[in-house]
Amino acid sequence: MSKAIGIDLGTYNSAAAVAIGRNRVAMIESKYGKTLYGKNFPSFVLFDHNGVKQLVGQRAREEIRLNPKLVVWGVKRLVGLSYQQAKELGELDRFAYDIEEGPGGSILIRVGQERFSPSHILEYILREIKEDAENSSVNPLLGGTIDKAVISIPAYFKAIRTSPIIEAARHAGFEDVDTIAEPTAAAINYCVDIQTEANLLAFDIGAGTLDVTVMMVVNEKGELIPGELCTSGHEALGGIDMDDRLIKHIVDKYDLEGIRDDLTQMSILTEEVEKAKIRLSTRQKTPLDLPGDRSEEMTRGELEEVLQPLLDKCRGPIGVALRQSGLEASDMDRVLFIGGPSNMPCVRRLVKEELMKLGVGKSLIAPIDEMDSEGLPVDPMECVAKGASLKAGKIIEPIGKVIAEGYGTVYGPVEGENDYYEPIIKENSHYPISGTSLLCHGDPRALEVPIALVAKRPDVEKSTDEKTVYRYEYLGNYTLGITPQRRLPSVEIQLKVTDDKRVVAGLIHTQTRQQVRYEGLDLLTGQDISLQEHTPPRSWRLADIDVLNETVTHREGNWTAEHLEHHLHVAAEALALVRDTQSDKLTRAVARVEEAVKRAVDREKGGNPNDDCPNISNRTKELLDTLQQPGIRQITRDEFRRYMEQLIKVARMI
Repeated sequence: MSKAIGIDLGTYNSAAAVAIGRNRVAMIESKYGKTLYGKNFPSFVLFDHNGVKQLVGQRAREEIRLNPKLVVWGVKRLVGLSYQQAKELGELDRFAYDIEEGPGGSILIRVGQERFSPSHILEYILREIKEDAENSSVNPLLGGTIDKAVISIPAYFKAIRTSPIIEAARHAGFEDVDTIAEPTAAAINYCVDIQTEANLLAFDIGAGTLDVTVMMVVNEKGELIPGELCTSGHEALGGIDMDDRLIKHIVDKYDLEGIRDDLTQMSILTEEVEKAKIRLSTRQKTPLDLPGDRSEEMTRGELEEVLQPLLDKCRGPIGVALRQSGLEASDMDRVLFIGGPSNMPCVRRLVKEELMKLGVGKSLIAPIDEMDSEGLPVDPMECVAKGASLKAGKIIEPIGKVIAEGYGTVYGPVEGENDYYEPIIKENSHYPISGTSLLCHGDPRALEVPIALVAKRPDVEKSTDEKTVYRYEYLGNYTLGITPQRRLPSVEIQLKVTDDKRVVAGLIHTQTRQQVRYEGLDLLTGQDISLQEHTPPRSWRLADIDVLNETVTHREGNWTAEHLEHHLHVAAEALALVRDTQSDKLTRAVARVEEAVKRAVDREKGGNPNDDCPNISNRTKELLDTLQQPGIRQITRDEFRRYMEQLIKVARMI
């Protein structure tokens, strides 16, 4: 009989657990035994000089001192980002291994002559966990096939960053993959030991991310179950950022600038700093071994002073989460601390200070002062994996899941208006969820309608106690080929966040019901934009478009036989790019292009370019988009751009 496990997939360390019952959850052991860092599966992969995988986990981590360029780690900070966005965030400078730009602006990790996506590295880590869990000599409670996993995802991760993680798990051998927000997994673990309903604030700071989630624990048919109300946080704020700041301080203080180009020495220093940071959670001072057999000392006060600017960034998400939850600070009953850095006294203190400023009750503050490693309501290092395993075993299922970001489109300019954001799915919505919006294009002669999809979320660094400031980021620019109808073209945009937190988009030309569907929204462009937002949001209706149609000249653009000839040529070239069709998504895209081409050729004698041209154009774009997506990547970014430009050029041949 196959079993299901829960996995806490971490930036620096991962863990896994299996639930035998509500009150019986066991951590999954690694074949290498216990680590020093509280989790059994360090998220490190060692390659040889040819790019062949050698080791995963603790043994790979130990090699970083000797071969820093061959040990890949921290890829959770890279997954789902574009190369440009990772560069702007400073992520590329952190790692000793080589990172380069891949197809579609994606990230590729180069080791020797081989190149790997971040998702591919996560696949190796997840496969290691699966194999150890199935090894009965290492984990006698399990043994046999494990085909289901529930994987934890940072609550503040954009939904668009989830798809590559699901893809990695499936490639690692898990047939059934689900996800859970990390704070919610911890709350599930907490629910096992409490007796009454409660309002929780989960403060989850790991190696790479910060989540602040407000939840309600409710009694559902006699069992206490958590449900998310809202979430805030930071996608790039955690223990490795603390390490970066401490390393810079030590290099400057002890005049170690000369070792910056020595990857081995810097790796040794990084490891020493992390150990010192952990020791200072329980001590006032600790020795610090530096390169050159030099020994110094670091105090807790020094560490806290260096980290203060970073700690201050943790304050904003607390206020944003509480404000958007609809609850008052005084309504909170318990704080859950999750993740390794939450053991640091300075982290607990800043949470306490911020909550006191926001007006929480004394009954919430007192336990924070009394907490030590033994007094926490959940184990910060194990609670996420244990909670995920309770969901995997269908023992406890959260009753509500929220996405921090909203999704919509850029609208305008129409009648002299500036560009503005048209929401389709609002921020902090419960998912699965879908929404639609109607976009009107201002040129009745247009043969294509451009559509920009955008994500919206709070900017926690610019938000204040009184006001939440939002930022907008492009997800991608798409065009829909249309049949001109002597009227302003309108497009219905459909967006959906699925149960496993993936984003799917569909575009429909409303006059003819021509439809193109994109499922490749799994890479952030990294491009922020400035938009206005109407309050209340303006939403076009067909009646509005009818009024506008009375004001435009009834001139009509037409697809011609020349357009059709060029579209058939580009479609043939796109089909020739396909090297294999192992992906179901790619197989479907190829079939749609072939069907559109066959339809056009079969009708060529009579000819109907106004129907066939937009159909071939949309299906070819869909195929090209699929060919350059992570996990498929059969064309380069330049090839993708070149063919898309050919299609756009054809549409403008009037």
